[in-house]
Parts: sequence; C-alpha cells; structure tokens
Amino acid sequence: MKNKKFFALVLFAFLAILLLFPFSESIAQKPIELSFSTMFPAVHLQGALNQKFCDEIKMRTNGRVEITLYPAGTLTSAPKCYDGVVKGISDIGMSCPLYMGGRFPASQIFEMPSDLDSGWVTGKVYNDFFSKFKLKEYDGVHVLYLHGPGRNVLSTRTKDVRKLSDMKGLIVRASGGAVEVLKAWGATPRAMPMGEAYEALSKGVVEALFAVPETLKGWKHADVVKYLTITPVSVSSCQFVAMNKKTWNSLPSDIQEVFTEVSANYLEYHGHVWAYYDKAGIEYFKSLKGREFIVIPQEKKTQWEKAAQSVREKYIKEKTAMGLPAKEYLDYFDGRIKYWDAREPDIATSVKWVEENLLRK
Repeated sequence: MKNKKFFALVLFAFLAILLLFPFSESIAQKPIELSFSTMFPAVHLQGALNQKFCDEIKMRTNGRVEITLYPAGTLTSAPKCYDGVVKGISDIGMSCPLYMGGRFPASQIFEMPSDLDSGWVTGKVYNDFFSKFKLKEYDGVHVLYLHGPGRNVLSTRTKDVRKLSDMKGLIVRASGGAVEVLKAWGATPRAMPMGEAYEALSKGVVEALFAVPETLKGWKHADVVKYLTITPVSVSSCQFVAMNKKTWNSLPSDIQEVFTEVSANYLEYHGHVWAYYDKAGIEYFKSLKGREFIVIPQEKKTQWEKAAQSVREKYIKEKTAMGLPAKEYLDYFDGRIKYWDAREPDIATSVKWVEENLLRK
C-alpha cells in the first residue's frame, strides 16, 4: 500500500511539473539547419544582406530555423549554384542566370537593350515577370525571390565615347546578352571573368568595360580607365534566390509563411544595395584625378535603340521557336519597367537604408 501511495505521489508530482512548466516543442526539437550558397563574399554588401536574411529567418522563427551562409561560392560556384540547389548540395542558393547560358531562356530578357535603370526597378520587374508567366525554367526549385542590378555603363581607358560611331572597333570586356548588343553597336566584345578585367584593362588587352557601376569601386576598375559613359539605352541582368523543393516541402506551414513574408521584403532590400553601389562606384570614379563623366543625351536614344533592335528581334525569333511567347514577354517587360520606374524611391532613400541596416555598427 505504501508503495502504491509513493508511486501515486511521484506521478502527481510529475504531472504537476508538466502543468507548471509545459514541455516546449521548440526546446525538444533540434532547430532545422539549412545551408545557403551565395556567389558574393561576406564583405560585399550583397553577401552581408544574405547573412541578414539568415539572421532574420532565425529571429522570426524563434530559433527554429538556423541557416549557415556559404559566401564567395565556397559551397557551389556561381555557374553551378542552381544545380546545387536542385540536387540538394545547398538548401538555398543565390546566383545569376547569366552564368548559365541557355538554361534560363525567358530570364535572358533582362540582358536585352532596355530602359532598365536601377536594381530596385529590376527586382520589381523580375518578380512581376515571374508571377505573370510562371516561368518553367525555375520548376526545379522553389523561388523565394528575384532581384538584379541596374544598367551597365561603359568605362574606357583612352578613348572617349560620345556618339554611336565611337563604338566602332572598340574592344570591350562584356558577358551575357551585352555581347550581342555591343556587336550591334559596332564594338568588338571580349568575354572574360570579372576577376581578369582589371589586368586586361591596365595592360590594354581590352580598351573598355561594359558592366554595372559597382565594379568601378568594388573591383577598382576606375583606377585604370579615364572615361565613363552613360549610354541612352543599356542592358542589365538578373539573380535568383531559390530553395530546394524537397527542403521547402519538408518545412512546417508556419515556417513557410515566414520565408514568404521575409522574402517579399528582401527583393526591395537588394534593390537598395544595388542603388547604393551604383552611386558609390560613380562617385569613386569622379573622385579620381583626370577622369571624365559623359552622359549621352536622350535625343540620341532612338539611334542607339535602332542599332540594337536586331538583338531584341533575335530574342523573339529564338524564344518563339522554343515555344515561348517572346513578343508578349518583351511587351510586358517594357510596360513594367515604365510602371516601376515611375515609383522608384530616390537614391537618398536607398543610401539611408543601407547605412542604417548594413553599415551601422
């Protein structure tokens, strides 16, 4: 009888502890551990923003999800990032379709000559474009969000470019769709990794670079060029942040909601970072002695557009042959650029956001 009473007391005490200190599922369960592969180094503000994303997911899920960031392509290189996500080498990946020529035919539209002028607009247009056309090229992953830089600018060593005819015979480092645009403008493009561009420019292997303004400071290209030209039309590119489908489907629905809510903000945050870098690159160029900043007037835009029209026509022909509504793509693309361009925040807003969220110690 005494044993039964003792057992009953123990059981009562155990139940009382459970009632007073409810067993926490979040403590009992190990956190969900995910990996995130990005091509940007940790010191780059885009890499810092990737880390901020990881930190915010952890905070918003009360520690139930922990994401380890692998910067600078240490887990998967930029060209292999997408396949790495598909195969589960990384749970999340961020890279650029431009590095995987032919793999993302619809997304190649961002490499067409257009009025895209900023990364903030690129991100808005890309997400609209993806939602509108349900791009099958991303069927292998769960897309979290999409973003991208603004326009390319032309920086030259010794030759100033002030009119279209100045492009003739100019040897220019470029990549992706920019190669075709440069050919249409009369230049001679040379493809090479960005890491080789500084030496190629300094030694005169190439005369010019057609890339985003960020490289002027980030890669110190401004140190080896004299002129910077803003052409009336240009090209851009795009980037994805995507999750392995099996990983996504394994997440509890409330955690999926957190990822969706956080991702909706980060396409805009990346836009702020691109805008910040554009300003920083151009200001760095202007701060150096003996440099000249050239803006080709908008009244010359039709001439530059007409010269590059064949590139857009080629896109329509090739993508239509693949069964894609390429003409509809371009019409929608142009319309969304105009729509978001009219709603773009001023550069001061982007700079302030970066300073307050990524640069403040």
